[in-house]
Amino acid sequence: MVKVKHIEINIWKACNNKCRFCMSSKPELYDIKFAEIDNLKEKVRWYIEKWYNSIWFLWWDVSIYPKLIELINYCKKVWFLEIHIITNWMRFDSFDFTKNIIKSWLTRFNISIHSHQEEIEDYLTGVKWWLIRKLNAIDNINLIIKEGNLQPLSINIVLNSYNLKSIIKTVLFFFKVKKIKDIRINFIWLDEDIKENWDDLKISYTEFLPYLKQLIYISLKYSIRITFDSVPACIFYKIDKINYKLFIEKFLWEEYDHITEIDWINNNKVFDWKIEKTNRQKTKFEKCKLCKYNLKCEWVRKTYNEVYWNLEFNLIYND
Repeated sequence: MVKVKHIEINIWKACNNKCRFCMSSKPELYDIKFAEIDNLKEKVRWYIEKWYNSIWFLWWDVSIYPKLIELINYCKKVWFLEIHIITNWMRFDSFDFTKNIIKSWLTRFNISIHSHQEEIEDYLTGVKWWLIRKLNAIDNINLIIKEGNLQPLSINIVLNSYNLKSIIKTVLFFFKVKKIKDIRINFIWLDEDIKENWDDLKISYTEFLPYLKQLIYISLKYSIRITFDSVPACIFYKIDKINYKLFIEKFLWEEYDHITEIDWINNNKVFDWKIEKTNRQKTKFEKCKLCKYNLKCEWVRKTYNEVYWNLEFNLIYND
């Protein structure tokens, strides 16, 4: 098996959604400009010469980049083995557009979609009537996957107060109706840029706990891959003090989602994502230092601790 050496390139900040939980809902805070295609090609060439073989393009929504097909074609030309994009999927309700993207050698899609219910999805994304377009797009890509030209589809869900109570039905809908078996659930990040939305969207790990237990059961029952971002190990320990090791290893660690290095092409910043979010975005408590999972745990986002309490978290002792 070829070892994956992966780079993620963020090419600009522009989006066709206005998600309430995302800084993309505040475009006035950012210098929005498209990366030049020649600069992108130069970056791609540099990474392939350094023996990278997997590349992701993202930031806000990559599908609206006007030269996306040209960019993917170039990645194919220089022999990247895996070419991925993360998108909200709006443009892919056009089968012809989707087919042309696939022909350019894109190998994996990851879709941001947060509910199977129109009123919830439209509220969270800030755009009406778009859930239907996203569901049509999923149907398009599933047709192409049947032809054997693409890796199975995966989706990203940002968990918050609006979709928490329906999260089980949402996961089962995408599995049973849309045939998706790879689901990433991201616990909401209370980013400072959306502070006015915190009270509207916030949830605690304590509130999430009963749903986490059901999600684990569904994953094991139906063989769905479900993983979680920004959920500390001790939350899994609360579910089952006997089988917690299995749960933590299966549902928390990111062996398959191998995002490490990120290149922000517009400002020439390159960094390790795991180090970045651990050192700048997240925190741990004094008691965490004695926990057996201290060095591997996702820990807690700093802003979460501004709203909730650290009594939710308990260290896990060595056996």
